[in-house]
Order: sequence, then structure tokens, then C-alpha cells
Amino acid sequence: MRPPGPRGTRGGLAARDSLPQPPLRRAVRVRPPGQPPQRARRRALAQAAPPRRLRVSGAPAPAPPRAENGILYVGPEPDEQLERVRARWRSARGEVLGEGLLRIDLSSSPRGSCPGYNDVELLAELSRRGPGVAFGFFCDGVGRAEGVRVFEAGRRIDARHVEWDRPPVPDPIAWPIASLALSLGLSVERLTRVERPPRPALPVAVEALLAGARPEDDALRRRALDLLGSLDLPEASAALARALESDDWIDRYHAARAYARRRRGQGSDGLPRLEEIGADPDESVREALLEGIQELIPEVDFQDTALQEQIDRAVSHGLEDEDEDVRAAAARARALREELLG
Repeated sequence: MRPPGPRGTRGGLAARDSLPQPPLRRAVRVRPPGQPPQRARRRALAQAAPPRRLRVSGAPAPAPPRAENGILYVGPEPDEQLERVRARWRSARGEVLGEGLLRIDLSSSPRGSCPGYNDVELLAELSRRGPGVAFGFFCDGVGRAEGVRVFEAGRRIDARHVEWDRPPVPDPIAWPIASLALSLGLSVERLTRVERPPRPALPVAVEALLAGARPEDDALRRRALDLLGSLDLPEASAALARALESDDWIDRYHAARAYARRRRGQGSDGLPRLEEIGADPDESVREALLEGIQELIPEVDFQDTALQEQIDRAVSHGLEDEDEDVRAAAARARALREELLG
């Protein structure tokens, strides 16, 4: 019989529990071969991760420069040409804008020097040694002026300077900086970041119509349609033909007169014939057509029988129109036709 164990225990259990136990061992994670320790892995990840950058929301964009000047060089060996410029102006910075096209920024040169435009010896040397073409330019938002000098084969072949407040042409697209940029297939912003005067709204609207777009401003769009009437470009004729199909009768009114006032191949290459416009449901559009024909008749050649036939049909339909004003316009057109064309 086993001796009783301690109180509350069964014999033998206390003795077994009282035996010395081996010390507890922590669980050890076995690393796969070649894997660094955890601390080393974390350090490696921290070094590989890109540094965190603080984002400042609403930070203002840098202000555009108030004035810039530089050189556009078109030709071979752009790196050598840049070094030639730096030999005279250490602050010169080069930027390749395309194959064989180098922009050299000289805006950090001493104040008042403006070497991009004024250093004609440098421009002549660049154009002679290339050989290439060197365009010296400046754009001054403070003095409100811009200019371009062009050198080729060591000689100056062109020079243009415009004061913004007294321009010979009101549209900045025709000024030297924009003309230079467009001739090289660049946007004006690639050439200079100086804020130039905005373009007038009317020529922008004309260009939009020529490109197939429809300016949103009604009054501006109709003024642009009137101006298209003085252009005999195929794009102008196509734009007027599109406007003749508009749901807006006022647009059709302006387009009808503009379309009829010049010879533009009416009735060919998909353009409508004059008598087709005379069938417009609005009497004002029909009257505008006949007013345009009155401007057209003095330009018609005696041998252009096809156009004379269109005029005669449009006038004939107008003489039978239900609207009194349309009939009166047709009568004036017939009298002018008989006087000038017989």
C-alpha cells in the first residue's frame, strides 16, 4: 500500500511533481538558409525603400520668369556649340528640344546684357561654325517687348522686334516669339515661360472654325463666320458649309452670306450649290444668300458658265419667294447680273 501523499493529492503525484524539472526553452524559429536575421532584414528594407517626402498641399506653383533671353541653334554638333557659348557666358544652360535643335538659356547672364539677342558676334560664330542657323531671342515681361534675330552662315538674315503695347499686328501669334516657335514646330511655352499678352478672341475663334470646332460664344462665332467669307481657303469653305447645316438659323444666316460672296468652288468637292442654300426654311437665310451673291457677281468670270448657272437659279428661286424682302434682294441681284455679265 502506497503511503498517503500530501493533503489533497493522491499518492505518487506529489512525489512526481516534486521532481526537478528541466528549464523552459524558448521556441527558436529556424531561418531558411541564406536569409539574414530579422534585424538585418528590416535594415535592408529600410535602406531599399525610397525616402518619405512630405507633401505640402496647396503649395503655390513657382512664378513664371519676368524676362528671358537665349539662343535656339538648329544644326549639327549641339554639344560643341553649347561649349562655345559657355566660353563667353558661363551661366549658359542647354536643353535639347529635338533632333538637331538646342535651346541655350542665357537668362542668368549679368543684368542688362541680354546676350541671347545682343551678342551678334556669338550668333554669327555659331551659325558659321555649325554650319547651322542661330536664333537669338528675348522676351521681356517688364519692358513689354520681344525680339528675334536670325543668323545663317555667319550673316544676319532677319531681325524683328515688337513692343507689346504698340504692335504692328494685334495678334501675338504673328509676333516674333510665336512665329519662331511655330516655324520650328514648338509651342510658345517651350521657347519661353514669360507670360505674353493673350491672343484676341476673334482670331482664336476663326482658327477654331477652320479646325472643325464650334466656338461657344454666339456673337464671337458669328463674327468669325463673317470673316471666313473673305477667305478663299478650302478650310474656310468647308467651315462655312458645316455652318450652313447648323440648327441655329442665325449661324446659317451669317454663313450663307459669307459662303456666297466669293468664288470658292461652290457645287464641287462636296460643297453645296448656291440654289440649294436658297431652299433654306428661314427667309432671313435666303435673303442673306442673295446679298452675298450681289458681292460675288463682280468677281465672276464671263467664261465661268457653271457658276453663272448657279447664280441664275438662285436668283430665279428668289424672285418667286413668298417673302417680300427675299424677292427684293433677288431683284437687285438680277439687275446687277444683267449689268455686269449680260
